Amino acid sequence: MSRGAARPRHVATTKCRSRRPLASLTACLQLHGHADLSDRRTPRLAPSRRASLRLHARWYPPLVVRAGGLRRRGRPTGSLCPVSRHSDDDAPIDPRARAGTEQRRRPLAGPRRLPLRAASFALQRNGSPTPVVSGSLAADGSFRVEVEPGLYTLVIGAVDHAQIAQPLLLAGPVEVEGELGTYFRPEPGEALQLRRQWLDAEDKPLDEDWRPAARTPAGTYRLDLADRPPRAVKLRYQLSRDYGTHNGPVADSYESDGGGDFWSVLALAGRDALELDLAALPPAGKPARLEWRGEPPDQRAVRIFRDTWGPRSTALQRSMTAPDGKVREPTPAQRAALAALAAEARADADAAADDDTRMLLRLAYLDVFPVLHDPAHAREQADWILARVDPLDPRLGLLSSVPFHLGRVLETADESFAARAEVWLGHAADHPHAELALTALHYLLARADARGLDDRVAALYARVREPRFADNFNAEFIARQFDPDRPIQRGKPFPDFEFPALAAGAPPVTGAARRGRPYFIEFWATWCGPCVAGMPELHAAYAAVNDLQAGPGEDALHELGPAARPNIEFVFVSLDAKPGDVEAFRAQQWTMPWTHAIVRPDDLADVWGRFGFMGIPMGVLVDEAGTVVALSSDLRDDELVPTLRQAARATPAAAIPARTAAGRP
Repeated sequence: MSRGAARPRHVATTKCRSRRPLASLTACLQLHGHADLSDRRTPRLAPSRRASLRLHARWYPPLVVRAGGLRRRGRPTGSLCPVSRHSDDDAPIDPRARAGTEQRRRPLAGPRRLPLRAASFALQRNGSPTPVVSGSLAADGSFRVEVEPGLYTLVIGAVDHAQIAQPLLLAGPVEVEGELGTYFRPEPGEALQLRRQWLDAEDKPLDEDWRPAARTPAGTYRLDLADRPPRAVKLRYQLSRDYGTHNGPVADSYESDGGGDFWSVLALAGRDALELDLAALPPAGKPARLEWRGEPPDQRAVRIFRDTWGPRSTALQRSMTAPDGKVREPTPAQRAALAALAAEARADADAAADDDTRMLLRLAYLDVFPVLHDPAHAREQADWILARVDPLDPRLGLLSSVPFHLGRVLETADESFAARAEVWLGHAADHPHAELALTALHYLLARADARGLDDRVAALYARVREPRFADNFNAEFIARQFDPDRPIQRGKPFPDFEFPALAAGAPPVTGAARRGRPYFIEFWATWCGPCVAGMPELHAAYAAVNDLQAGPGEDALHELGPAARPNIEFVFVSLDAKPGDVEAFRAQQWTMPWTHAIVRPDDLADVWGRFGFMGIPMGVLVDEAGTVVALSSDLRDDELVPTLRQAARATPAAAIPARTAAGRP
């Protein structure tokens, strides 16, 4: 089912000559806002006649990534060779012949045609957090690098623009030009959440926190800066958005945040407040307009399908999202609209000209329209995957949903389906794309672990530690779950601990003080979106398992009080840099009427390593003997209350002490 790549031609670069055959990706991005696109005419680039596909234009100067050829045997060398952005024979084309405008040089524009402020790129491979190559784009929006052929993700971020992350199966020359889009920005209402980082004179971070900027009568947002640390001379800040952050409208300069977006940086001299006018940002929610040329026809079909149906699906799903980021139960009208849109997209996929393209578009359909809310349809799609899709097809690296879809159906499937799915995933574990292979191994490990097959778990885990997965974030994530020496495991003692209490002057919160009674410990932070989104469930569970009578509706849970004699003690350990952030959160948002502790900033790295977790929220249920009973996966959604109640029933009533005044949170 996979297709062999065409033999790449030799390319000689201006600053580095390679003796190996090279294929090239040539790309050219114009990074600017979308304030007045309706009357803007875009000149097209004249095709280059050179093997390097160096574009003879500076109107949209080229972004170039060259992929070096693979040897007949052995692994790629992974060597990189920088290439100059322009050669001596580059010359601008005459735009009058194509756009009917006078010939003149115009710089690439930012929002409302302002010059480009800052932009960065990274070329990532095999899930490594370290890019193969990264850097800043030139002011004209260009860069060039050389890499080996294979599957990559090209990530480009720019000030005022939405990050793009485009998977690329590089085997021959590809060109792209166009415009980046902008992030969707919901109306913030009366408060705009800001992420702040204070810097000293040497640009070293002093502190980091989140603060709300209050809406003014003029419609701007203002935040007092009087709480700055004494040695702070600069402020870096970002605006909060759905599951991320991006730069703000006021800045002296911009710096990459290392994740594809930017900080706004301000000198603090003479500044006692920050006032932000969101109207100074480019219009929100504008899609990217990119034109790709030279893609293999099958990859082009997948990209066009995603570009056509993805934004429409996202818009519908956004209408089902609550302000706290949680997905609401769709209304009948929303459900019908999503079903109709999915049916239209499925018909589009089935109308492809040949079987191979139909197969790829149907997989792309699963990327755009997850069908897990309909178990029968999900099973139908999973059966089709097992029957029709080659688990070693290299193009599956472009389609993220395939192993996830099978893994989710596996959770409730019969043994006949499970056996077939495990065979498919076993083959996928040999896929050349590390991310897909690791996802397959992860599901196989989870299945074996749930059935208590220790020898199979050990064999599968040994594969996760193979050299080809070195420096891969997902491999480390899996190791935290299945490493036989990991510090937190079901049936084993929970590590002893001692954390400072949140309340000043209160005794430390220790594991030793909790022996003889069960407790639920969770590591969290006020800046963690999923942690905050889970507060309604946690308060409802605390009330249910401790026999508290909360009033009707979520508002009553916000004011929930402590249990005098809790059946299950809740112990929440905050990773916030400032205890005051937790205190303000409890006073203004959720009472969290249970025991609270903090991690000192200097101890943070040690805590992450000692407890072996890679993200928060991370919850653990510990029984009266100090043994781990359940982990985060068993302590969310519908599983939370039954799991807590089961632990409470297993504890003798005499072992549960009454809550004293000194023990109040």
